[in-house]
Amino acid sequence: MCIKWLKRYCAKTCGGIIFLLLSACVTVTPQENEPETSEIYWPRPPELPRYVWESVIHGVKDIQLNKKDQGKALSFLFPETDEDKPVFIKPVRIAAQGGRIFVTDTMARAIHVFDAGRRRYYQFGFRREGAVDKPLGIALDQKGLIYVADSKKKSIIVYDQLGLWVKLIGDEKTLTNPVAVGVSPTGDRVYALDNGGPSSQAHRMVIFDQEGKQQDAPVGRRGQNDGEFNYPTDISVGTDGRVYVLDSGNFRIQVFDRDGRFLKKWGKIGQGLGQFARPRAIAVDKDNLVYVLDGAFANLQVFNDQGQLLLPIGERSKADGPGTFAAPSGVATDETGRVYVIDQWLKKVEILRKLSETEGQKILDGKPHLQP
Repeated sequence: MCIKWLKRYCAKTCGGIIFLLLSACVTVTPQENEPETSEIYWPRPPELPRYVWESVIHGVKDIQLNKKDQGKALSFLFPETDEDKPVFIKPVRIAAQGGRIFVTDTMARAIHVFDAGRRRYYQFGFRREGAVDKPLGIALDQKGLIYVADSKKKSIIVYDQLGLWVKLIGDEKTLTNPVAVGVSPTGDRVYALDNGGPSSQAHRMVIFDQEGKQQDAPVGRRGQNDGEFNYPTDISVGTDGRVYVLDSGNFRIQVFDRDGRFLKKWGKIGQGLGQFARPRAIAVDKDNLVYVLDGAFANLQVFNDQGQLLLPIGERSKADGPGTFAAPSGVATDETGRVYVIDQWLKKVEILRKLSETEGQKILDGKPHLQP
């Protein structure tokens, strides 16, 4: 990974953020008043920039120290790896926290970890009882525990910060086909998203406590009414404890309180801004902005927590480049306000940083380098 991003990583991201709905921001054509810069922003100047492209990870060489600098500490967790060897086979979902990026990979049957602080790459999910069969969704709590939805094991597998097995949550009696997992910040609620397929009514959210005990009856069934689902694909929990479910077959987002009570919804099928065609993943950041990844548009749409579209980010292309996606499959945010997007076709993780209004204005004033 570029040294620039590693140096920036732990810098504190400023304040809250307010956007305008900008339909013109989908263009990437330089404009007359745009300052000269090699940075990629959304929206493009002369509009006030709100996000900047920061880095990309394709494989081990983008993160790992040279072998001569690795040392021997924890070598059983951080083995020497061929820096040019690709690591992604079929990456699905992503999570990030404290400088570490976690990617589930169904074909590799493992979880990839890129540790920016230590500049290390490693995997977990293949040892003894913690072995994964088909890892899909992934979530993290504030204690550093890692939760992985395994559809074949019909369970949520919980790991510690080193990727060592802790426990299982759920089984074939409580889960049919868990495709995603969300967790409250304190870890006292675990939300498993069940997608039972075309012949099942088990399109629902199952809530467990931190000990793995199911709380009350599952939320929802297959349908179109409030609190019902049709092929739900992803879930994310906000800092306020609200639960956001990407109800893909109904082309909408549904919001619930921490106990699974329906609060609101937004979204509809379509090809326009703020609409959904093939929604695949969702993430909620520390300011409760909602990011929805759409496979048909090959971009991110950023909403506020009231469902108002603020900004689209990215565009479709099979040519790899900043902000281009071919088959995006997962999105995540971290405590610094960074946004991470995984692309299955291009086999990459793109990293974007959210800008404060002050940073955006300094960019327009020709003073873009705000962080060390």
